[in-house]
Amino acid sequence: MQKRVLIGTLAPLGLCLLVAGCASGGPGTPTPRTDGGRDGGADTGTPSCTVDSDCVDTDGIYCNGGFLCTDGACVATPPPTCGDGVGCTRDECLTSTDACQNTPVDTSCPSGTTCFAGVGCQVAPPCEFDSDCGGDSVFCNGDEVCVDAACASPGTRDCDDMNNCTTDECVEADTDCAHTPADFMNDALHCGPTGENDCVVCADPAPAQVHMAPACVTGACGLACTTGFADADSDDSNGCECALGTMDDFPEMGFVDANCDGIDGDIAVGIFVAPPPLGNDTADGSMATPVATISHGIELANARTRKEVYVAMGSYAETVTLVDGVSLYGGYDSADGWSRSRDNHSEIQGGTTAVIGDNLHDDLELQLLFITSASASTPQGSSYGVRVTNSIATVTLRADTITAGNGGPGSAGASGSTGAPGSVGTRGGNGCSGCSGGGGAGAAGTSMCGAPGGRGGTGGYAADGTDGLGGTAGSAAGYAGTPGNGGAVSGICTEDATPGGPGFSGGAGSAGLNASAGGSTTGSVAAGVFVPATGNDGVAGGAGGGGGGGGGGGGGVSSVFCYKDRGGGGGGGGGGGCPGSIGHGGGGGGGSFGVFGQSATLSVLQCTIRTGFGGPGGPGGVGGSGGSGGPAIGGGSSADDAASGGSSGAGGPGGNAGSGSGGPGGPSYGIFSQGSTVMNTSNVISTGGGGTGGSGGSGALGSAPGGSTGASGNTFSL
Repeated sequence: MQKRVLIGTLAPLGLCLLVAGCASGGPGTPTPRTDGGRDGGADTGTPSCTVDSDCVDTDGIYCNGGFLCTDGACVATPPPTCGDGVGCTRDECLTSTDACQNTPVDTSCPSGTTCFAGVGCQVAPPCEFDSDCGGDSVFCNGDEVCVDAACASPGTRDCDDMNNCTTDECVEADTDCAHTPADFMNDALHCGPTGENDCVVCADPAPAQVHMAPACVTGACGLACTTGFADADSDDSNGCECALGTMDDFPEMGFVDANCDGIDGDIAVGIFVAPPPLGNDTADGSMATPVATISHGIELANARTRKEVYVAMGSYAETVTLVDGVSLYGGYDSADGWSRSRDNHSEIQGGTTAVIGDNLHDDLELQLLFITSASASTPQGSSYGVRVTNSIATVTLRADTITAGNGGPGSAGASGSTGAPGSVGTRGGNGCSGCSGGGGAGAAGTSMCGAPGGRGGTGGYAADGTDGLGGTAGSAAGYAGTPGNGGAVSGICTEDATPGGPGFSGGAGSAGLNASAGGSTTGSVAAGVFVPATGNDGVAGGAGGGGGGGGGGGGGVSSVFCYKDRGGGGGGGGGGGCPGSIGHGGGGGGGSFGVFGQSATLSVLQCTIRTGFGGPGGPGGVGGSGGSGGPAIGGGSSADDAASGGSSGAGGPGGNAGSGSGGPGGPSYGIFSQGSTVMNTSNVISTGGGGTGGSGGSGALGSAPGGSTGASGNTFSL
């Protein structure tokens, strides 16, 4: 870094001002420094020490002062004052002899008195002519002359050799003038490109340029910071405003080295992180030996009072879990003295959640980080750049670049199954001649969904009444079978009986309905994550009706011997078929969220946020078909003059079930929050778009509607 030059060509900052009577690094002079107090370099102008002898006076000039070891650093001492306690003497340190000199100056005394070395002002000798003054034995205050009848010296002897590149001094001990060539390349009082009478006195800084002094570097004038100060903001108009080691330096986007330790931040406070091979998690996290992972850096910083992690540029493949009060600062260059810039990308390549914070109580900040989350692959999973939940702390995201992956696909809705069939009833018992035990009623067919068939009628018997018994009706959902009527007998041994009548078939079960479109694209939040909505389920149909039982055959009497014959029993009605089970709605697609907050306080400032696409919705399930009804079955056979039983009715088929609608597409939002406080300032947000809706199930009742397209936008709050 270079300062604007006031005189001559450019002069680098941080070079020591060397002037006669002023120690290198002493009060009022700059401390040597290679970086001018800005980020990116260490302070090389203050050597470390343990005792005074460790400090070397590099120029060896007595009049420039020396160095003492103070608090472990070599600190310049002031130049010697050379005072003799006499007010009228000129006290000076001679660079040509490395000695103090005290020259009497008569003009510093009241009129009529003369200055004497070691004494002060005394009455001057009287005179009339200059020749009356024999001299005061002091060479360097000039020759005495008679002034107002008293001998007095002019105060100085003119030693100017007319060469502005020399230091001209009167040496009393030699009663002569000395002309010492100046260090014209570095002396701010004699600064010139060649040293051949072309030197100038470097100009003083402007009043606003605090803590600066003239400097001569390679023969050109400029300005440099005085001891203990540096230029933290790279602005020479306000001078060197930074007092070394006296200010807290929190990393900020101006990259100001407020405490002048060479970086934006505090070397003594921060835990440093850099990718391998420089970073190693067995290291102590200092600037010289950083750790390799941000997670370990957080662990080390959490043990400190001021909790800061400084992250060098590079890629870190890890999901970062935030800890109370531990802030992360990116943008450092570990190969350039840990200088800091927007061009240095400190990248967190995390899982489907790249950065997560839960139950935080102490404020923290994430600054100048590149945060990228992976796309979700599991059904209905979401991708989150930064996710903060259940926290009373304020989490500040400043100047970060946050990129979220795509949401996962919705799961397919389960399809329905075919309804259970109704079972067949049993055949009616056969009639018999000259007996009473035949003609039993056929048993009703069963149904898994409560729609049995009707029981068959019992065959008639002359001794019990000549008619056969009628069959019973099927289940309420079906139609009753017609009872079979027994044959009538008008006289003994004269007429045959009539057969039982058939039962009616059960009716078909009612059909279900396909689902209506449904499923919110914004879903809900539970346990700190986004929960996609699902499509609607189809509606079930009804059970088929049970078939009616057949009527029993009429009993008869033999015309020869008048034997009593039993009629055949009616067949049992078939059971009703069950309805198919419903098709379920498809699952909603997962979301893509740059910043996600649930019961949190977020301050999102000057960030660039990019999201992926919401996941596609899952297809709806197909509704199941109704089960078949139990088939009809015949009645018992006739016997001699007794009639046969009637056949049963078949059970009705179950109704077809409706199909489920498609699941909605997942959302895509830059900032999504639920029950949170969010400050959203000066951010640039772009979204990939919501996911496509899933298709509706297509079954016997046609196709159900598909899911809606996922929502998207810069911000959304539930």
